[in-house]
Amino acid sequence: MAGTVNKPGKPNSKRKPTRLRNKIQKASLAKQRKERKQAKKNPEWRSKLKKDPGIPNLFPYKEKLLEEIEERKLKKAAEAQRRKEMVKAAKTGVTKDGDEEILEDVAEGDDVEAEEDEDMDMEVDESNPMAALIASARRAAEDYDRKLADDDVMEDESSDEEENEDNRVTAGQASSRKTYDKVFKSVVEQADVVLYVLDARDPEGTRSRDVERSVMAAASGGKRLILVINKVDLVPPKVLRDWLVYLRRYFPTLPLCASNAAPNAHTFNHRDLTISSTSTALFKALKSFAASRQLKRAVSVGVIGYPNVGKSSVINALLSRMGGKGASAARACPAGAEAGVTTSIRQVKIDSKLTLLDSPGVVFPSSTGSLVSVKNATEAHANLVLLNAVPPKQIDDPIPAVNLLLKRLSATPDLVQKLLKVYDIAALMPNQADGDVTTDFLVQVARKRGRLGRGGVPNLGAAAMAVVTDWRDGRIQGWVEPPVLPVESSAEAAAKPVDKVVSGEEVSAADQKQIVTEWAAEFKLDGLWGDDALKADDAMEQ
Repeated sequence: MAGTVNKPGKPNSKRKPTRLRNKIQKASLAKQRKERKQAKKNPEWRSKLKKDPGIPNLFPYKEKLLEEIEERKLKKAAEAQRRKEMVKAAKTGVTKDGDEEILEDVAEGDDVEAEEDEDMDMEVDESNPMAALIASARRAAEDYDRKLADDDVMEDESSDEEENEDNRVTAGQASSRKTYDKVFKSVVEQADVVLYVLDARDPEGTRSRDVERSVMAAASGGKRLILVINKVDLVPPKVLRDWLVYLRRYFPTLPLCASNAAPNAHTFNHRDLTISSTSTALFKALKSFAASRQLKRAVSVGVIGYPNVGKSSVINALLSRMGGKGASAARACPAGAEAGVTTSIRQVKIDSKLTLLDSPGVVFPSSTGSLVSVKNATEAHANLVLLNAVPPKQIDDPIPAVNLLLKRLSATPDLVQKLLKVYDIAALMPNQADGDVTTDFLVQVARKRGRLGRGGVPNLGAAAMAVVTDWRDGRIQGWVEPPVLPVESSAEAAAKPVDKVVSGEEVSAADQKQIVTEWAAEFKLDGLWGDDALKADDAMEQ
C-alpha cells in the first residue's frame, strides 16, 4: 500500500515543504513586476498622492458646511487685507480711527485668530468623528489662508531686502578685491624677482603700468621684473616677434610655452619655442641670477598676473626641468583651464638657492587700460571675459563678450573666415535695424552645437558660453596687434617725456633701455630667443 496511514483521531499536519513556499513567493513577485511594467506602459497619468475624500454626499448638512466654510474664507480674506493695510500704515505712521485694535492684535501675534480657533474646537462634538474631520479641515484651510496673507504683507519688505542684499554683494566684491590686493603686495614684498605673466593673445590687455611702477619702487628699486609672454603657441611668429620688440623697450621679456594647448586648439609652430626649451631657458636665467647674488638665503621668485594667464603652469614648467623630480614636482601647483584655481599664496621650493611663490590671479588696475576702449560696466566685464579673467560660474551674460570678440575679429577678414570655419556656418547676415551680426552668429552656433530650447528655439546664452569656452581654449584664432613704434632720432628721444618711475624718481626712455640691458646681463639673457628682435629694435631706433 503506497504511503502511510495516519492514526485515527490524529489531525493532518499543515507543514509544507519550503520549495512550495518559495514557489508562491516567486509567483507573487513575478505578478507584481508584471503589474508595474504594465503600469509604466499605461499612458493614463495617475497621481501618487491619495485624494482627499472630502465631505460625503450622504452627509445631511453638507451644503450648510460648505457655505460656512466659504463664508469664513471670505471673512478671513477681508481681515487679512485689512491687516495688510494696517501694517503698511503702521510703517508710515498714518492710522485711521478704529484701527488701533487691529494694530494691537498684530503686535500681540494674532491672538484673536487663536481665540477663534479655540472657539471652533469647543464647538466640535468629540463623539462625532465626521464633525472632528470637518473641524480639522477648517483649521487647515484657515492656516493656509493666514500664510498667504503673511506672504502678501512681506512682499513690500522683500524689495528693500533685495536692495540690501545687492549692497552686501557689492561690499563682498570690494572686500574680495582688497584681499587680493593684500596678497599681491605680500608677494611683491617677499620676492626678489617678479615674473609678470602676460597672455600672448593680448599682452597689453593683461599688463598694468601701475603694477610695474609698484614693483620698481619696492625696496628702493632692488627688485627685478621680468615679463613672461605665455601661450606663445596661440599667436603667429610675426605677432610674437613684434610684441617682443615692443615689450623689451621696458623690461626684459621672455617667450614661454608653459603647457600643452587644449584639444582641437589652433596652434602655430615656433620651431625652437617648445615647452622644454622655453622653460629650461627661464629656469637657467633664474639660477644665474641667484648665483650672481650670492645670498645666504634662497632667492624668492614671485609669479603674478591676471587670472588664467598660466601662473601655476609656469611654476610647474620650471619644476619639470629638475630631472628626476619632475614627475612629482610638475603637479606642485594646481592648474586648470578656468580662472580661479589658485586661491592663496603657494610657496614651492626648488632648491636651497631658489623658491617660487604662486599667487591668485588679480585683475590689476591699469592707467592705460586695454587697447579696446571700455565705455561702461558691461563692456568692461566683456573685456575681462575675453581675457579669461572671470570664472565661468561668474559670467552672468556672455553675449556682450561674443559681441566684443566679433568686433575684434572683424578688423581682420581672414580671422572671420577662420571663425566661420570652426563652426562650419555660412556668412553672417547683419541685422537690418542696427547692423549687428552677433544674433545671427549665435543662432547658427546654437543650431550647429545643439544649444536649443523647447520647440527648437536657439538658446543664445548657451551658444555664447560655448563660444567663450572655445576662445579660452584656443579653438578660435585671434590676437591683438602690438602698437606701432615711431622711429625717433637721438635728440627726439632725449627730449621725450619720462614714462617710468624707479624708486619714486622719473626716468627717460634711454635710461629705461639701460636698465633693461643691465638686468638682461644679470640673468644672462644674451643668446636666447629674441636676438633678432633686439637687433630690429636697435635698427628702428637708429
